Order: sequence, then C-alpha cells, then structure tokens
Amino acid sequence: MSAVFHFLLSIILIGWLSILTSSDRASIRIRYVFQLLVIELILAWFFLNSDIGQGFVAGFAKFFDYLLVYAAAGTDFVFGGMMDANLATFFLRVLCPIIFVSALIGILQHIKVLPFIIKIIGTLLAKVNGMGKLASFNAVSSLILGQSENFIAYKDILSRMSPRRMYTMAATAMSTVSMEIVGAYMGMLDPKYVVAALIGFVE
Repeated sequence: MSAVFHFLLSIILIGWLSILTSSDRASIRIRYVFQLLVIELILAWFFLNSDIGQGFVAGFAKFFDYLLVYAAAGTDFVFGGMMDANLATFFLRVLCPIIFVSALIGILQHIKVLPFIIKIIGTLLAKVNGMGKLASFNAVSSLILGQSENFIAYKDILSRMSPRRMYTMAATAMSTVSMEIVGAYMGMLDPKYVVAALIGFVE
C-alpha cells in the first residue's frame, strides 16, 4: 500500500512542478498526459506480471546475455586472464561490453537497419503522445543511439529549430539511457526491472 501511495504522491508532485514551471499552461494537453500514464501503467503490469510479458522480458534478456557472452570473450582475448583474476572488474565487466554494444549499434546504423526501426516506432509513438513525429523520433533515437550521437541525425535542421523545440529534444535525450548502457544494466540487475524502466523512458 505504501508503494502505491509513494507512486501517487510522486505523480502529483511531478505534475505540480511541471505546471508551476510551465511558461504556457494553456497549451498543456491534459488528455495526452493521462493517456500516456494509463498506457505506461498497463505496459508495466503486462511486462512485470503477465506470463506473455515475462516471456518477452526473458527473451529480451537472453538476447543481451548472448551479446554479453561475446563481449566477455572479446574482452578475455584482449586482456588475457584479468577477468578470471577479478582485476579491474568494473572496466572489464561493464565498460568493455558497452564498447562492444556501441560498435554493434554503429554497424546497424551504417547499414540503415536502425534508422528504419526508429522511424517506424517514432511514427507509432507520435500517434499516441501527440508530440509530433520529430519529438517521438528523437525519443526512440536517443534510446538507441545515445544522448550525444543522437543529434548527429538532426545536424541539417538544428539551425532552423525554435528554442522550445530544441529544449524538448534536449530534455528528452537527457532522460533516456542508450542501449549499450542497457546492456550493462542487464548484467547487474534483474532484466524485468530494466525493461520496465525502458517503458518509462520511451513514454
């Protein structure tokens, strides 16, 4: 019961602070706020409590486990037996897998697989959150590519963006965690909680 109370209190506090600091309160579309909140609650319950959702999480975690196994094999090849000797644990078990996943994401970006996926998901999100295709595309792109690399995709239109749109995109990017970091979290936390957090980032 206390967890529910803390959740409701945090939602009220965040909503109150958002309204308090808004410079254009009349333009706040409350319907989309509640719509996204309901969708997020449904997805969180689905992935954390339903058999199908937990199966999806298990498959997602298994995929990252495969990636981390290859990352560990490459790290062991480069650094010899340092992993077995538990030397430089954080560097070898967290930072090196991040480099591996970053390289993989770069390859998928180069062969145009990621832009296609990002465009589809961004278009679907735009229909749900009412923020437009650019902001929705930015949210998904930030999640996959990372905060800094993300804006390379917009280098041709950055100079034409309004300050408000620029702030929205920067704030969205700062609120996400890139997939290479997600891969590192998968090795440290229960995957179902990582996936549940990803839902909140995208929403």
